[in-house]
Amino acid sequence: MNKKIVAVLALGMVATNAHASRAKNLVSGTGDGGSILGTSGMTGSFYTNDENNVFWNPSFIVGQKNSAFIEKSSPDHSNGSAGFTTEAYGMNLGVYLNQSTGVSRGSKPLNIVLGGDMGVKWGVGLTKTTAQGAGTTRVTAGAQVADFEPFAAYNLSASNGLEGTAEAKDSLMTVGTRYRFGDWTPYAAFSKSKTDTGGTISNDLTKWGLGVGHNVKAGDVRVGYALAFWRQSNATTTAKQWVVPVNMNVEADAASWFTVRAGLGHTVMERGVAAGATTARVGGTFHFGKADLDMVVGGGTSQSIDSTYFDTTNGLFSAASLNYRW
Repeated sequence: MNKKIVAVLALGMVATNAHASRAKNLVSGTGDGGSILGTSGMTGSFYTNDENNVFWNPSFIVGQKNSAFIEKSSPDHSNGSAGFTTEAYGMNLGVYLNQSTGVSRGSKPLNIVLGGDMGVKWGVGLTKTTAQGAGTTRVTAGAQVADFEPFAAYNLSASNGLEGTAEAKDSLMTVGTRYRFGDWTPYAAFSKSKTDTGGTISNDLTKWGLGVGHNVKAGDVRVGYALAFWRQSNATTTAKQWVVPVNMNVEADAASWFTVRAGLGHTVMERGVAAGATTARVGGTFHFGKADLDMVVGGGTSQSIDSTYFDTTNGLFSAASLNYRW
């Protein structure tokens, strides 16, 4: 039966190591309170190892080979997302449609990630969005050097591009790193962004923070948690905000064909932002040979420095992803 299912899936997906899903990341959380990576589960996590981490450090594309996915999520990105990763000429390539978030202008993102291993694992990424004259072009770069994982992101351009209106341009520069220390993963990041609308500056934001994650395995049970501090200041309004988020997740192989997981997001302390609700989510992955079906039961909101957690829709498949690899 499994062979028949895999055969059908293979015929239905034209593309090429298993891609992570938003359904998994929504359970585990990002480890940064939504400050740098956002909160939609599409841009990876600072404290867990996940294929979606290529969106903040493209060097993680190294080792991801021959996979494809299609994902449906709600309420945003309702048209879904898709992508593939493959190996070619000693390098790894990933192409993603409507997958990453956090770009400042436009929508319908296209992401291209390329990386290789030359003694040092490296990667570069390009994100391009377009929508009704608005668009963002962003480049990312990352590496894995010894136990350090530095990364950077920069907007080459981000503008509304609309005729008859004052053009709004968004700048962005982000840098940071993770560090491997056994089961522990300290991380830190800094981001500077602003909007220039006809010479008027707004949303002049400076964000920085640090945290530490810990991931352990006991038999078939895997446990991870993270504690962090993130601060944001707005030069145009003099507003200052900070949050102390906690994330934790538990994952276990309930059977050879099913993995169950649960996660919790909670804010220990906050200042300058409305108190957010504690978020608890459960989910799982059904395994069919070389194919995986991820799903999450979502709902509620959680605290972030930007207050951009959006998953207020309860439902069995508030996010679901089909991944195929060979």
